[in-house]
Amino acid sequence: MMDWGTLGIGLGLALMGGLLIALVGRHWSWCPLKACPALEEGQRIEFTASGVRYATVLHGWDGETLHIAPPLQRGIPISMNIGSFAELRLTTPAGIYEATIQFVGRSAKPQPLLRVRLDGRWRHIQRRQHERVLLPDEVNVAIQLGCEQWIGWARDVSIGGLRLIVPAPAPPNAQVRVELPSTLRGVADSETERLARVVACERAPTRHGYAYQLRLAFIDA
Repeated sequence: MMDWGTLGIGLGLALMGGLLIALVGRHWSWCPLKACPALEEGQRIEFTASGVRYATVLHGWDGETLHIAPPLQRGIPISMNIGSFAELRLTTPAGIYEATIQFVGRSAKPQPLLRVRLDGRWRHIQRRQHERVLLPDEVNVAIQLGCEQWIGWARDVSIGGLRLIVPAPAPPNAQVRVELPSTLRGVADSETERLARVVACERAPTRHGYAYQLRLAFIDA
């Protein structure tokens, strides 16, 4: 005679095991978006599609889907084919991340946005020597390059350098003098004025239009 109690217990355990496997699988499917890089609205991102590299900004995310602004070409938003794939690149204070994405939709209101979904996991390809602190608000920083003086807006800072937005480009490896406000001196572990080298300079979209993003490394330590 069949032991219905034992059979019920076995089926219950099998069902619980299946649910556990599904939940664990779902957890790891979320991990690429939630547990790897630090995401923030307005963050600059890059992606390469069909051999062309585009720069744009992150407007938010919903579950496993990222919402990004369409990249501009001569001031006109570019629409990507739904279902096509691209390689996404994200620079964070903890390093550089890359991932394969798929364009899954568009929205027109309240502003044009592209919806993309990660196809796999984030790949952490570079770790910074010094952890950088993301700044909740843009902090004014005075910069001098030769005879030119600018006011930049710092986005993150560390003991080794900072990333900021400036109104004009600076050549790579150029030396600049940076006057740090009191709010950044503790994080940078330094006095008011620092000497830095331009690691990279690239045109970047901001909330006020296009400007230039500088990555600086302090060289007077």
